[in-house]
Amino acid sequence: MLVSTSWLKEHQSDPNLVILDTRPKTMFLYGHLAQSQSLSIEQVVRFDQYGSNLVIEQKKIIELFNNLGIDGNKTVVLIGDSMDPSTARIAWTLMYFGHEKTFLLDANASELQKHGFKLTRQMSSYEPTKFSPKINSEIRIESDFLKDNLNNFQILDARSLQEFIGGHLPNSKLIPFTEGIGYNGKLFRDKKSLEALFLQNQISKDKEIVCYCMHGHRASSLFLQLNIAGFDKVKLYDGSFVEWHGKQLPLE
Repeated sequence: MLVSTSWLKEHQSDPNLVILDTRPKTMFLYGHLAQSQSLSIEQVVRFDQYGSNLVIEQKKIIELFNNLGIDGNKTVVLIGDSMDPSTARIAWTLMYFGHEKTFLLDANASELQKHGFKLTRQMSSYEPTKFSPKINSEIRIESDFLKDNLNNFQILDARSLQEFIGGHLPNSKLIPFTEGIGYNGKLFRDKKSLEALFLQNQISKDKEIVCYCMHGHRASSLFLQLNIAGFDKVKLYDGSFVEWHGKQLPLE
């Protein structure tokens, strides 16, 4: 799921590699990696009446990925910063629509020059492709099913302690996504440290896990951290607290 800076240097010009910069568009325009394209968080979510950031419609994702040059043969590497969970949400979106060759650069975009990369303001583009989605429904859950099966899941809240105290989903446990953020410029902590973090919080690998936050972005980071740690029964509740509260579902 993660690639190193040395790997990216070696493969940066590979025609079968699509590099996506997930930072805000203004930051991308100020300076970015050669061969990279901008893909920001608002392009992969849709908003409902509650303000929830739900997964985008399949028709729109096909058009978006086609224009970015993504198809089943392409390896996609996402670039972002550890404290910005947009990278994780975009990675989850690619995974949800069945793109298996999805990776994240294990370094902060703001520190690329420290790793010997040269930044440019020149825009890159790829030849349009035909993306064929294969929706992986196993990694997403909706409120209607979750509310009737709360006791069947380990529910993890990726928000801050203050937000958790203000109200949370029943039976949920607080594990802020920031606890799994990496050190020394790394995107995440290593597999062993992440596994220890979750096991210390009595999270079982045998029971299904649901991650949520406010809008489903920080929860996506927690989702990836769990995957890296070897937990493979993990779902994202993309509607998260905003939708849950908007529907007036029970809180603790």
